[in-house]
Amino acid sequence: MKTPVGTTFIVAASLLGLAAVAQLIAILVYFGPGFTPPPAAPAPAVATATVVPPEPAATPEAAPSPPPETDPAAVQARLDELLREAQTLEGGASPAAALVPLEEALTLQPRNPELLNRIASLQERLGQIELAQGTWKSLLDLGPEAGRFLDVAEIRLRLLRPETTAVSGSELRDQVGLQPGSLLGVVDLTLKDGSKSGVKDLRLAVKARPGEPIDGRDVRINVTFYEMINGEVVPTTSRVESMWFTTPVDWKDEGIEILEVKYELPRVGPDGGPPPTYYGYMVNIYHAGQLQDTRSDPVDLQELFPPPLSELPDSAAAVGDTSALP
Repeated sequence: MKTPVGTTFIVAASLLGLAAVAQLIAILVYFGPGFTPPPAAPAPAVATATVVPPEPAATPEAAPSPPPETDPAAVQARLDELLREAQTLEGGASPAAALVPLEEALTLQPRNPELLNRIASLQERLGQIELAQGTWKSLLDLGPEAGRFLDVAEIRLRLLRPETTAVSGSELRDQVGLQPGSLLGVVDLTLKDGSKSGVKDLRLAVKARPGEPIDGRDVRINVTFYEMINGEVVPTTSRVESMWFTTPVDWKDEGIEILEVKYELPRVGPDGGPPPTYYGYMVNIYHAGQLQDTRSDPVDLQELFPPPLSELPDSAAAVGDTSALP
């Protein structure tokens, strides 16, 4: 038999049903066709940063070089100023400082043979042998443009390479290349054929003993050329000319002076006969009247014509020779 449902339960259930229906109606009204959802809560902001690569540091531009001087008068004025400065420094306590103005002067006139000669001579004096060789080579590269300094450069380069220098009598020389006890001597000799046929061009480098002052008035250099006539060796009667390549001739600084002597073989012999043939030369150097050195080619000339051991500096030159005085 079923238990009868009580009135109280029926009433409570009815009230609960009504409450549920009311909630459903409220939901339908709220979320009806005109419903707009509320805006979503903003997402938390995320900090961002745009990374820009740093610009490379600016390289400082080199200061523009001053434009080269083109006014010849201004260039010459600056050159003269630098040479005066160099001359003052050369005579001072630090002659090496003279290379600075000299090298600047060389940038103004890079093909100036006198300037190259001066720089090379100073480099030798300072013992900068490799630099001196390079500068002499630059002077040599000028060719005929170097003028008389071309021969100076040739001789100086040979003297800086003593192993290539072959001068007869070197076995009788001391460590400075001179005869023991002599103040002057020949350290290089070169004989060339001149520009004209029959012309002989003799170049000799005369060196002073280091530390010994030389007065040019006490020096006499006799150069004699010899010829063969009818089987006999005789001094030439042709004109012989001499010229110093280096000036002033005082044997200061590097202590070497260079002399050029020219001689032309006669075209006609004595009394209009056949011309003589060239035989050789002899060089005698005197200081204060005393013989310092003798060189000859061939060497038998010293036996055929023995040089006097003493001679006055102002004595007359013999026939066929030239007496070079500084």
